[in-house]
Amino acid sequence: MFLLLIFFMVSSVFRNNAGIDITLPTASTATDQLEAPYEIIIQESGAITFDGTPGISIDELEVQMRALLEQEPDARISLSADGDARTEEFVAVLDLARRVGGKQLIIATERPKEAVIPAN
Repeated sequence: MFLLLIFFMVSSVFRNNAGIDITLPTASTATDQLEAPYEIIIQESGAITFDGTPGISIDELEVQMRALLEQEPDARISLSADGDARTEEFVAVLDLARRVGGKQLIIATERPKEAVIPAN
């Protein structure tokens, strides 16, 4: 048992979300995706975080994404936008990803919670 415990502790991956609080929108057609090593986060205020660097502008995001895609042309990038974020920032990031050649952009959502129907 002790060896199993050590194995699971060593092989587990713990993810730190750097304390950015967003509420993802729901989508009933959402499917599970492989985890993306790079993440763009758009907060309700419109602030953009890329790969752990908070408060960057669209121009800075473009520079960083171009550099990333030069190193890793098939990099998987997750886009997480707060459900109350303005559509303008979301569309600007999508447009930017397409313009710089991002081929694997994953839009993060949550599945809606199942409605509980009371038994008669």
